[in-house]
Amino acid sequence: MDVSSISSDLVLAWVAHRYALQPPLASELIRAYTNDVFLVQTARGRCVLKVYGNGWRTEPEILYEVQLLEHLAAKGVLVVRAIPAKDRRPVQPFPTPAGSRLAVLFTYAPGAKPVPPFTPALYEIEGRAAAAMHRAADDFVTAYHRRPMDLTYLLDHPAALIQPLLEDPEARRFVLRFAHQLRQAIGARAAGGLDWGPCHGDLTLDNFHITPDRQIVWYDFDSGGPGWRAGDLQGWAAIRPEATARWEAFLHGYQEVRPLDPFNIEAAPYLSAAFDVWGMAVDLQNRIMEQGNDVTQQYLSESLNKMQLWASQFGFS
Repeated sequence: MDVSSISSDLVLAWVAHRYALQPPLASELIRAYTNDVFLVQTARGRCVLKVYGNGWRTEPEILYEVQLLEHLAAKGVLVVRAIPAKDRRPVQPFPTPAGSRLAVLFTYAPGAKPVPPFTPALYEIEGRAAAAMHRAADDFVTAYHRRPMDLTYLLDHPAALIQPLLEDPEARRFVLRFAHQLRQAIGARAAGGLDWGPCHGDLTLDNFHITPDRQIVWYDFDSGGPGWRAGDLQGWAAIRPEATARWEAFLHGYQEVRPLDPFNIEAAPYLSAAFDVWGMAVDLQNRIMEQGNDVTQQYLSESLNKMQLWASQFGFS
């Protein structure tokens, strides 16, 4: 169960003080993980408060995200947007029991999360929306820096965290070998010319709403930044036989809006695996390691199985 150290009473008092919201107000915890996320109900509708994890994002990195959303919205892409506070600033300090953190109040995405069955038709719609987002972001420029999602970020730093935690020497060697082979596979395709630009970073079905008229509204760009766009292409589906129809539908929808060359399509599964490695490190740092060595070792065992499955699917030795 998600548990936050931030109370709903604190959220309500804070948003009432900082924002011009129409009462009555109510709040509910949606998620407590890297960030604490609260649904805020007002007399005029819903919004979402994201309290960024301590040390997770700097203020310039958050402002990169805010400005990217503004840019996409101005280009007609359906996304959530930051709501300025009374002082007109989108990023605000939020007092928590453990110290001040950064927070942004976002609009609420209309529609609802997609529900099963997750048909190829849904993935075709998602592909078109992803392509429109990438196309709109092509000319995005900002003075704010966000860490690029390069191989150092996705593979080298995570492997350096994961590898020493493993108790089995062979497992440690496997992790380093897997990261090296992934780096080679991605690097070879990057040398051929991969599309680089602002990415969402986590285009799962959890991070968009779909409206009754089948429009996709994107949110939660927290994992994104400058990177290879192939990482947004649902590459996990490319090497799973049960997902082939969804993968083909996504690519068909995407290429109706924006062309893809073979290097980007080939790179997508490898980048999905790299994001998995990165996600393991994020899990360990933000949730797992604080629960003790037994929980950490169990998580590492499960994560190692996922890596080995990727390695097998890629034909890595």
